[in-house]
Amino acid sequence: MTTTEMPDGYYAATPVPSGRTAAVDHLRRPGPVYRVGQMWLITSYEGVRFAQKHPELFSSAKAFDGVANAISMIPIAIDPPKHADYRRVLDPMFGPKRMEAMDGELRAQLRGHIDKFAPLGCCDVVADLSYKFPTQAILTLFGLPLEHLPKFLGWVSGIIKGADIASLGSEQSQSVIDCSIALFTFLAEQLEIKRSHPGDDMLSNILALDGDEAWTDAEILGLCFLIVLAGLDTVTGAIGFALLNLANDPVLRHRLTADPSLIPPFIEEVLRLDGPVPGVPRVTTADVEVEGVTIPANSQVMLMLFTANRDGPYAYTANEMDLSAKAVHLGFGGGIHRCLGSHLARRELRLTIEEFHARIPDYRLAGEATTLWPAGTFGLESLPLEFDPC
Repeated sequence: MTTTEMPDGYYAATPVPSGRTAAVDHLRRPGPVYRVGQMWLITSYEGVRFAQKHPELFSSAKAFDGVANAISMIPIAIDPPKHADYRRVLDPMFGPKRMEAMDGELRAQLRGHIDKFAPLGCCDVVADLSYKFPTQAILTLFGLPLEHLPKFLGWVSGIIKGADIASLGSEQSQSVIDCSIALFTFLAEQLEIKRSHPGDDMLSNILALDGDEAWTDAEILGLCFLIVLAGLDTVTGAIGFALLNLANDPVLRHRLTADPSLIPPFIEEVLRLDGPVPGVPRVTTADVEVEGVTIPANSQVMLMLFTANRDGPYAYTANEMDLSAKAVHLGFGGGIHRCLGSHLARRELRLTIEEFHARIPDYRLAGEATTLWPAGTFGLESLPLEFDPC
């Protein structure tokens, strides 16, 4: 099959502000596999799944070689066989049982945010809730005092708005460098505190590993940095898109408030249709054929998750929300590098919807919801809502 080549600006010109369906149509138009400048895009469900199932051909570690010059991003920048060693330790720490143990504390945090704006009759979901809550959840996971939230938010905002995880090793602005150094210094200090005062949290559990399983401080800091960069603006974006969908569809919102069992399938459909991650990078280790197109060795490849999610098993209802659909979407990636924090993200989303509706069951848009694009992740810059004060 002849390779389709598109101009360098084709990806940046994706019409995301016109709606996700228009963006998907734009990116799928050239075909399931094509090249934009030096980057290859795989847009089909089958093509993306093939790459996810063959990490020996599509290396995640090589995709983050530049980042590795600054820090080891554990475990996303690690290929087999070492990758399995890290996931064997980490998966239980991010599993459903651990997330269940955090449930009460996370609900209390949400109620604290909602209590501040519920009496006002208005809020900006991004500024007042979805920006702050995921950061609190990460601090809780790490076992760090929530009093650090303001400065943590400042550092994280400075890093995320200035770079994404795939570009961290390249030349960065001084503000990104300064925020990164401050965050690293803070986390290193917290590791020392955890060594002398361990608790029941992720950092303490990793520090307790010994013998051949023991981690270096550099490995722990690499994991923390990955969680910060990959687990905050993504959940912020997903919360925003979830509440935007519900603000625009009162019938759907009333279905969820009447039957909370519909909240989990609604979340899966939001992640499929409006997931915050456009794609994930890989580098080919050999010439490889995908969907009839040969991608040369050492090529940069982007697995386009958000186009794949409207293809394959979802083709029959590509652009429509279906709460009866089986959740086989790729919003959390797939294969060995599936999202480490998927259980935490799902819980954050579910608790947000439950607690928001418990206090504010009816709401409407109070202005335009503005989308951030181009950016490393999809998200909303603002989501103003209004409702009866309560």
